[in-house]
Parts: sequence; structure tokens; C-alpha cells
Amino acid sequence: MTHWEERLHARTHRMARRELSAAAVIVVSSACLVGAVALQLLLTDTLGVFFGSCFVLTSLTAALVVRTDGFFVVGVLPPLLLTGVLVAVAVTMPSAIDAPGLADDAGLVQRVIGGVVSQAGALVIGHGAAIAVLGLRISGAPARRRR
Repeated sequence: MTHWEERLHARTHRMARRELSAAAVIVVSSACLVGAVALQLLLTDTLGVFFGSCFVLTSLTAALVVRTDGFFVVGVLPPLLLTGVLVAVAVTMPSAIDAPGLADDAGLVQRVIGGVVSQAGALVIGHGAAIAVLGLRISGAPARRRR
């Protein structure tokens, strides 16, 4: 093994000690988005660009910190996370989801769909970035040693 490969192997092990399990990534990501929703609603009365930016950063960070056994979970996490947060917002504060053309008396499902439509850009960017990072992590992972 060359000096460069030894350094890469040592760095990979150092980074692996800081990785989180899939369950921990779900909990931390959910907490981050709840905090983003709370801060957005303190500043304005509707979910907007700040929430979308936090969603993208949360999706990207989740893909960076998850252990390799949690890649599938993080790969499907962004749409489920956004939907879950929007359901919680639609139940607790329905007026915070303000999509173009959404009626004032819209129900829960209509509000959630309107929220997904209004945050579609953030969803596409966040999910795409998470998948791209996972793909890079898979392609850049060192091959297992053969005995």
C-alpha cells in the first residue's frame, strides 16, 4: 500500500467515526426543519425561500453524514421529510401554507399538495443534491481489501 493510499484510508476511518445512523439522521433532519419552520413563521407568516433553503441544506447534510448502511433511507428521505413537515404545518397553522390559487377554506390534503407545489424547486434541488452526494460517496468509497 502506498503512502497516499494509507493517508486516504486513515482519513476515511476518521470521517467514519463522525457518521450518524439512519435513525439519527432522520431525527436531526426533522429537528432542523422544525426549527426552520419556527424561525420562518416568526419572521413571516408563510413558508418561503428561507424554509426552502434550509430544506436543501438539510437534505445535503443528511447525505453527507449518514453511515453507508443508511444510504437508502437518506435517498428517499427528502420527499418524505418535506411531506411530513407540511402535514404538521397544515394541521397546526394552515394559513402558513400559501400557494398560488389555494382557497382560504382549503382542506388538509389541498394545503399539503399546495405546499409541495410551492416548495417544488427546493424539493428537486434538495433531493437531487442528496442523490448526487450519495452517488459520489458510493463511487469514491475505497474498495474492500481482499485476503
